[in-house]
Amino acid sequence: MNETAVMSHQQIRERIATLPRLDIALKNTPLEEARNLSRTLGGPRIFVKRDDLTGVALGGNKLRNLEFRLAHAMKDDPDTLIVGLDLQSNSARQTVGACNKLGLKTILVLEGRRPNNVQGNLLVDYLLGADVHFAADQPEQRAMLDSLAEEVRTSGGRPHILNDNPMFDVASAVAYLEVTLEVIEQLAARDLKPDYFYMSSSGKGSAGIMLAKKLLGADFTMQAICATAEFDLPSRTARIANETIAALGLDIEVAEDEVINTEAFVGKGYGIPSDAGDEAVRLFARTEGIILDPIYTGKAAAGLIAHIQEGRFEPDDVVVFVHTGGTPAIFTWNELWI
Repeated sequence: MNETAVMSHQQIRERIATLPRLDIALKNTPLEEARNLSRTLGGPRIFVKRDDLTGVALGGNKLRNLEFRLAHAMKDDPDTLIVGLDLQSNSARQTVGACNKLGLKTILVLEGRRPNNVQGNLLVDYLLGADVHFAADQPEQRAMLDSLAEEVRTSGGRPHILNDNPMFDVASAVAYLEVTLEVIEQLAARDLKPDYFYMSSSGKGSAGIMLAKKLLGADFTMQAICATAEFDLPSRTARIANETIAALGLDIEVAEDEVINTEAFVGKGYGIPSDAGDEAVRLFARTEGIILDPIYTGKAAAGLIAHIQEGRFEPDDVVVFVHTGGTPAIFTWNELWI
Protein backbone atom coordinates (compact mmCIF):
# COMPACT_ATOMS: atom_id res chain seq x y z
CA MET A 1 0.00 0.00 0.00
CA ASN A 2 1.31 3.48 -0.84
CA GLU A 3 0.64 6.89 0.69
CA THR A 4 -2.36 7.63 -1.54
CA ALA A 5 -4.07 4.24 -1.37
CA VAL A 6 -7.40 4.03 0.45
CA MET A 7 -8.49 0.90 2.28
CA SER A 8 -12.02 -0.34 2.86
CA HIS A 9 -13.41 -1.13 6.30
CA GLN A 10 -13.17 -4.81 5.45
CA GLN A 11 -9.51 -4.54 4.43
CA ILE A 12 -8.66 -2.72 7.65
CA ARG A 13 -10.48 -5.31 9.73
CA GLU A 14 -8.59 -8.07 7.91
CA ARG A 15 -5.32 -6.40 8.95
CA ILE A 16 -6.48 -6.12 12.55
CA ALA A 17 -7.47 -9.79 12.46
CA THR A 18 -3.84 -10.75 11.83
CA LEU A 19 -3.02 -9.77 15.43
CA PRO A 20 -3.57 -12.19 18.31
CA ARG A 21 -6.75 -11.22 20.16
CA LEU A 22 -9.06 -12.34 22.95
CA ASP A 23 -12.79 -11.62 23.21
CA ILE A 24 -13.23 -9.64 26.45
CA ALA A 25 -14.97 -6.33 25.78
CA LEU A 26 -18.49 -5.58 24.65
CA LYS A 27 -17.90 -3.94 21.27
CA ASN A 28 -20.08 -1.96 18.85
CA THR A 29 -20.93 0.26 21.81
CA PRO A 30 -23.82 2.71 21.33
CA LEU A 31 -23.46 6.04 19.55
CA GLU A 32 -25.85 8.41 21.28
CA GLU A 33 -26.83 11.85 19.99
CA ALA A 34 -26.67 14.46 22.76
CA ARG A 35 -29.44 16.76 21.56
CA ASN A 36 -30.02 18.53 24.87
CA LEU A 37 -26.31 19.22 25.25
CA SER A 38 -26.11 20.61 21.71
CA ARG A 39 -29.15 22.79 22.33
CA THR A 40 -27.76 24.10 25.62
CA LEU A 41 -24.42 24.98 24.05
CA GLY A 42 -25.93 26.34 20.84
CA GLY A 43 -23.39 24.18 19.12
CA PRO A 44 -22.98 21.49 16.51
CA ARG A 45 -24.54 18.03 16.51
CA ILE A 46 -22.79 16.05 19.24
CA PHE A 47 -22.69 12.26 19.32
CA VAL A 48 -21.25 10.37 22.29
CA LYS A 49 -19.50 7.06 21.57
CA ARG A 50 -20.31 5.13 24.74
CA ASP A 51 -17.08 3.25 25.33
CA ASP A 52 -17.84 3.51 29.01
CA LEU A 53 -20.20 0.59 28.29
CA THR A 54 -17.66 -2.07 27.29
CA GLY A 55 -18.74 -4.43 30.03
CA VAL A 56 -16.26 -5.94 32.46
CA ALA A 57 -15.58 -4.19 35.79
CA LEU A 58 -17.69 -1.10 35.00
CA GLY A 59 -16.33 -0.76 31.46
CA GLY A 60 -14.05 1.71 29.73
CA ASN A 61 -11.63 2.02 26.84
CA LYS A 62 -8.92 -0.20 28.31
CA LEU A 63 -10.96 -3.38 27.84
CA ARG A 64 -10.63 -3.04 24.08
CA ASN A 65 -6.86 -2.60 24.45
CA LEU A 66 -6.60 -5.57 26.78
CA GLU A 67 -7.97 -7.90 24.11
CA PHE A 68 -4.65 -7.46 22.29
CA ARG A 69 -2.34 -6.95 25.28
CA LEU A 70 -3.54 -10.05 27.09
CA ALA A 71 -3.59 -12.16 23.92
CA HIS A 72 0.13 -11.47 23.63
CA ALA A 73 0.61 -12.19 27.33
CA MET A 74 -1.13 -15.56 27.04
CA LYS A 75 1.62 -16.79 24.71
CA ASP A 76 3.72 -17.21 27.87
CA ASP A 77 0.98 -19.30 29.52
CA PRO A 78 1.02 -17.17 32.69
CA ASP A 79 -0.99 -17.86 35.81
CA THR A 80 -0.27 -14.43 37.31
CA LEU A 81 -0.34 -11.02 35.69
CA ILE A 82 1.59 -8.19 37.33
CA VAL A 83 1.15 -4.55 36.37
CA GLY A 84 2.29 -1.20 37.71
CA LEU A 85 -0.10 1.73 37.33
CA ASP A 86 -1.41 4.84 39.08
CA LEU A 87 -3.20 4.73 42.43
CA GLN A 88 -6.64 5.40 40.92
CA SER A 89 -5.96 3.82 37.54
CA ASN A 90 -8.91 2.94 35.30
CA SER A 91 -6.58 0.56 33.50
CA ALA A 92 -5.82 -1.32 36.74
CA ARG A 93 -9.52 -1.89 37.45
CA GLN A 94 -10.24 -3.15 33.95
CA THR A 95 -7.11 -5.31 33.87
CA VAL A 96 -8.10 -7.12 37.06
CA GLY A 97 -11.62 -7.69 35.71
CA ALA A 98 -10.29 -9.01 32.40
CA CYS A 99 -7.82 -11.32 34.16
CA ASN A 100 -10.64 -12.67 36.31
CA LYS A 101 -12.44 -13.67 33.11
CA LEU A 102 -9.27 -15.43 31.96
CA GLY A 103 -8.72 -17.22 35.29
CA LEU A 104 -5.51 -15.33 36.06
CA LYS A 105 -4.38 -13.93 39.40
CA THR A 106 -3.59 -10.20 39.28
CA ILE A 107 -0.96 -8.33 41.29
CA LEU A 108 -1.19 -4.54 41.17
CA VAL A 109 1.69 -2.23 42.10
CA LEU A 110 0.13 1.21 42.38
CA GLU A 111 2.10 4.42 42.63
CA GLY A 112 1.00 6.31 45.74
CA ARG A 113 -0.08 5.66 49.31
CA ARG A 114 -3.15 3.71 50.26
CA PRO A 115 -5.71 6.33 51.33
CA ASN A 116 -7.53 6.11 54.66
CA ASN A 117 -10.83 6.13 52.77
CA VAL A 118 -10.62 3.58 49.95
CA GLN A 119 -12.82 4.78 47.09
CA GLY A 120 -13.15 4.86 43.31
CA ASN A 121 -11.09 2.51 41.18
CA LEU A 122 -9.03 1.32 44.15
CA LEU A 123 -12.17 0.13 45.90
CA VAL A 124 -13.15 -1.84 42.79
CA ASP A 125 -9.62 -3.31 42.58
CA TYR A 126 -10.10 -4.78 46.06
CA LEU A 127 -13.62 -5.94 45.26
CA LEU A 128 -12.29 -7.80 42.21
CA GLY A 129 -9.74 -9.58 44.38
CA ALA A 130 -6.47 -8.02 43.23
CA ASP A 131 -3.33 -8.42 45.33
CA VAL A 132 -2.58 -4.71 45.77
CA HIS A 133 0.82 -3.24 46.62
CA PHE A 134 1.86 0.42 46.85
CA ALA A 135 5.05 2.12 45.66
CA ALA A 136 6.27 5.59 46.57
CA ASP A 137 7.53 6.43 43.08
CA GLN A 138 8.21 4.92 39.67
CA PRO A 139 11.71 3.54 40.46
CA GLU A 140 10.33 1.73 43.52
CA GLN A 141 7.36 0.56 41.45
CA ARG A 142 9.70 -0.94 38.83
CA ALA A 143 11.77 -2.70 41.47
CA MET A 144 8.62 -4.10 43.08
CA LEU A 145 7.34 -5.41 39.73
CA ASP A 146 10.55 -7.37 39.25
CA SER A 147 10.76 -8.64 42.83
CA LEU A 148 7.11 -9.74 42.87
CA ALA A 149 7.61 -11.57 39.57
CA GLU A 150 10.59 -13.37 41.09
CA GLU A 151 8.51 -14.31 44.14
CA VAL A 152 5.86 -15.82 41.86
CA ARG A 153 8.51 -17.81 39.97
CA THR A 154 10.11 -19.01 43.21
CA SER A 155 6.75 -20.31 44.38
CA GLY A 156 6.29 -22.21 41.12
CA GLY A 157 4.07 -19.66 39.35
CA ARG A 158 4.31 -18.18 35.87
CA PRO A 159 4.24 -14.35 36.00
CA HIS A 160 3.84 -11.88 33.16
CA ILE A 161 4.64 -8.18 33.73
CA LEU A 162 2.16 -6.30 31.57
CA ASN A 163 4.27 -3.12 31.53
CA ASP A 164 6.86 -5.01 29.48
CA ASN A 165 4.28 -6.23 26.98
CA PRO A 166 5.23 -5.00 23.46
CA MET A 167 1.55 -4.41 22.69
CA PHE A 168 1.10 -1.96 25.59
CA ASP A 169 0.87 1.13 23.34
CA VAL A 170 -0.01 -0.43 19.99
CA ALA A 171 -3.04 -2.23 21.44
CA SER A 172 -4.67 1.10 22.27
CA ALA A 173 -4.16 2.45 18.78
CA VAL A 174 -5.44 -0.72 17.11
CA ALA A 175 -8.50 -0.69 19.37
CA TYR A 176 -9.41 2.86 18.39
CA LEU A 177 -8.69 2.26 14.74
CA GLU A 178 -11.50 -0.29 15.03
CA VAL A 179 -13.70 2.07 17.07
CA THR A 180 -13.44 4.64 14.29
CA LEU A 181 -14.84 2.11 11.85
CA GLU A 182 -17.73 1.44 14.24
CA VAL A 183 -18.52 5.14 14.55
CA ILE A 184 -18.39 5.78 10.81
CA GLU A 185 -20.74 2.85 10.21
CA GLN A 186 -23.11 3.98 12.97
CA LEU A 187 -23.24 7.48 11.52
CA ALA A 188 -23.65 6.16 7.96
CA ALA A 189 -26.81 4.39 9.12
CA ARG A 190 -28.14 7.92 9.80
CA ASP A 191 -26.76 9.31 6.50
CA LEU A 192 -24.09 11.26 8.38
CA LYS A 193 -20.31 11.49 8.38
CA PRO A 194 -18.03 12.65 11.23
CA ASP A 195 -16.43 16.07 10.98
CA TYR A 196 -14.58 15.97 14.30
CA PHE A 197 -13.55 13.42 16.92
CA TYR A 198 -12.85 14.59 20.48
CA MET A 199 -11.19 12.21 22.92
CA SER A 200 -9.18 12.22 26.13
CA SER A 201 -5.85 10.83 24.96
CA SER A 202 -2.15 11.13 25.71
CA GLY A 203 -1.32 9.73 22.31
CA LYS A 204 -2.35 6.07 22.22
CA GLY A 205 -6.06 5.94 21.40
CA SER A 206 -5.96 9.11 19.32
CA ALA A 207 -3.17 7.56 17.23
CA GLY A 208 -5.64 4.88 16.16
CA ILE A 209 -8.25 7.41 15.08
CA MET A 210 -5.60 9.36 13.17
CA LEU A 211 -4.53 6.14 11.47
CA ALA A 212 -8.13 5.41 10.50
CA LYS A 213 -8.40 8.85 8.92
CA LYS A 214 -5.31 8.18 6.85
CA LEU A 215 -6.24 4.65 5.80
CA LEU A 216 -9.78 5.65 4.83
CA GLY A 217 -8.82 8.88 3.10
CA ALA A 218 -11.32 10.66 5.39
CA ASP A 219 -11.36 14.39 6.08
CA PHE A 220 -12.46 14.54 9.73
CA THR A 221 -10.32 16.19 12.43
CA MET A 222 -9.00 14.17 15.38
CA GLN A 223 -8.80 16.58 18.34
CA ALA A 224 -7.22 14.94 21.36
CA ILE A 225 -7.35 16.56 24.80
CA CYS A 226 -4.53 15.39 27.03
CA ALA A 227 -5.02 15.00 30.80
CA THR A 228 -1.30 15.30 31.53
CA ALA A 229 1.54 17.61 30.54
CA GLU A 230 4.28 14.99 30.86
CA PHE A 231 4.61 14.01 27.18
CA ASP A 232 5.82 15.53 23.94
CA LEU A 233 2.46 14.79 22.35
CA PRO A 234 3.27 15.15 18.63
CA SER A 235 6.27 12.84 18.79
CA ARG A 236 4.60 10.33 21.13
CA THR A 237 1.40 10.12 19.10
CA ALA A 238 3.24 9.80 15.78
CA ARG A 239 5.57 7.15 17.22
CA ILE A 240 2.67 5.03 18.47
CA ALA A 241 0.80 5.45 15.17
CA ASN A 242 3.86 4.33 13.23
CA GLU A 243 4.50 1.36 15.54
CA THR A 244 0.88 0.36 14.90
CA ILE A 245 1.37 0.75 11.15
CA ALA A 246 4.34 -1.61 11.38
CA ALA A 247 2.38 -4.13 13.46
CA LEU A 248 -0.36 -4.15 10.81
CA GLY A 249 2.13 -4.57 7.96
CA LEU A 250 1.38 -1.24 6.27
CA ASP A 251 3.82 1.14 4.60
CA ILE A 252 2.35 4.56 5.27
CA GLU A 253 3.59 7.05 7.86
CA VAL A 254 2.02 9.50 10.32
CA ALA A 255 4.03 12.69 10.82
CA GLU A 256 4.27 14.75 13.99
CA ASP A 257 2.75 17.81 12.30
CA GLU A 258 -0.46 15.84 11.69
CA VAL A 259 -1.11 15.46 15.42
CA ILE A 260 -3.76 17.72 16.98
CA ASN A 261 -3.53 17.32 20.75
CA THR A 262 -3.63 19.98 23.45
CA GLU A 263 -2.59 20.23 27.08
CA ALA A 264 -4.64 23.41 27.53
CA PHE A 265 -7.21 21.69 29.75
CA VAL A 266 -4.90 19.81 32.14
CA GLY A 267 -5.50 22.44 34.83
CA LYS A 268 -3.35 22.18 37.96
CA GLY A 269 -1.93 18.82 36.93
CA TYR A 270 -2.51 15.18 36.11
CA GLY A 271 -5.02 13.49 38.37
CA ILE A 272 -6.29 16.80 39.78
CA PRO A 273 -9.81 17.94 38.84
CA SER A 274 -10.23 21.33 37.15
CA ASP A 275 -13.06 23.84 37.44
CA ALA A 276 -13.80 23.63 33.71
CA GLY A 277 -13.70 19.84 33.77
CA ASP A 278 -15.97 19.63 36.80
CA GLU A 279 -18.49 21.96 35.15
CA ALA A 280 -18.39 19.80 32.01
CA VAL A 281 -19.13 16.71 34.12
CA ARG A 282 -22.15 18.46 35.61
CA LEU A 283 -23.36 19.66 32.21
CA PHE A 284 -23.24 16.20 30.61
CA ALA A 285 -24.96 14.71 33.64
CA ARG A 286 -27.70 17.32 33.84
CA THR A 287 -28.49 17.55 30.12
CA GLU A 288 -28.00 13.93 29.00
CA GLY A 289 -27.73 11.75 32.10
CA ILE A 290 -24.24 10.74 30.93
CA ILE A 291 -21.66 10.43 33.72
CA LEU A 292 -18.14 11.57 32.85
CA ASP A 293 -15.20 11.70 35.27
CA PRO A 294 -13.25 14.75 36.45
CA ILE A 295 -9.79 13.44 35.53
CA TYR A 296 -10.03 12.39 31.86
CA THR A 297 -13.36 12.67 30.08
CA GLY A 298 -14.44 15.75 32.02
CA LYS A 299 -11.37 17.65 30.88
CA ALA A 300 -11.85 16.44 27.30
CA ALA A 301 -15.45 17.63 27.46
CA ALA A 302 -14.23 20.97 28.81
CA GLY A 303 -12.11 21.28 25.69
CA LEU A 304 -15.05 20.52 23.44
CA ILE A 305 -17.27 23.02 25.26
CA ALA A 306 -14.60 25.74 25.06
CA HIS A 307 -14.16 25.14 21.34
CA ILE A 308 -17.91 25.37 20.78
CA GLN A 309 -17.99 28.64 22.71
CA GLU A 310 -15.12 29.93 20.56
CA GLY A 311 -17.29 29.39 17.49
CA ARG A 312 -15.12 26.73 15.84
CA PHE A 313 -18.07 24.72 14.45
CA GLU A 314 -20.91 25.13 12.00
CA PRO A 315 -24.41 24.22 13.31
CA ASP A 316 -24.58 21.07 11.16
CA ASP A 317 -21.08 19.79 11.94
CA VAL A 318 -21.04 16.28 13.38
CA VAL A 319 -18.80 16.04 16.43
CA VAL A 320 -18.11 12.63 18.00
CA PHE A 321 -17.12 12.69 21.66
CA VAL A 322 -15.47 9.38 22.60
CA HIS A 323 -16.46 8.52 26.18
CA THR A 324 -13.54 6.43 27.41
CA GLY A 325 -15.04 5.65 30.82
CA GLY A 326 -13.53 6.39 34.23
CA THR A 327 -16.84 6.64 36.09
CA PRO A 328 -15.51 5.39 39.50
CA ALA A 329 -13.56 8.64 39.87
CA ILE A 330 -16.77 10.52 40.70
CA PHE A 331 -16.80 8.65 44.01
CA THR A 332 -13.15 9.43 44.74
CA TRP A 333 -13.97 13.12 44.25
CA ASN A 334 -17.41 12.95 45.87
CA GLU A 335 -17.15 16.39 47.52
CA LEU A 336 -17.20 18.06 44.09
CA TRP A 337 -20.81 17.12 43.40
CA ILE A 338 -22.49 17.90 46.71
